[in-house]
Amino acid sequence: MATKEIFQRFVPLLYVRDSLEAIAFYTDAFGVEELTERTMLLSQVPGMEKTPGADRTVVYSKLQFSDGSALGVAELTADTKADGEHVIGNNIHIGLVYEDPAEQRTAFDKLARHGKVLEDLENRFWGAAYGAVRDKYGVIWETNCYLPQGDGEESGETGALA
Repeated sequence: MATKEIFQRFVPLLYVRDSLEAIAFYTDAFGVEELTERTMLLSQVPGMEKTPGADRTVVYSKLQFSDGSALGVAELTADTKADGEHVIGNNIHIGLVYEDPAEQRTAFDKLARHGKVLEDLENRFWGAAYGAVRDKYGVIWETNCYLPQGDGEESGETGALA
């Protein structure tokens, strides 16, 4: 059963290298669905059909999360990097908020695979399990999972990371 598309006012768009691979990676990491009817390859753009690699170059895609939020992924090409316009990972961090610590841990670990953990996933003073990771595409993700009140250091429990 296909996910019903929900339209948002704000959809972050990540420019990455190896966009088809990145779409599969993020789909798996977050358990989301690619809305294939929204995916456009360069080969579908009038006049670009014969461009080498056009059938593997994503111009736009949309990954739909179950809560209605979405993420776009597109290919970082030489044209889109002119004048430092799209520099992967250093101009925005994407925040992910979880209610389920196991879901947070799974996504964090998958994002960290072949990437770099910037801050270990652990309970923090503001009442959340938090961690930051730069994935293998250079995108920085900050994850939060708020702990039920009463969990944490005062009670001697490990809360969300148990």
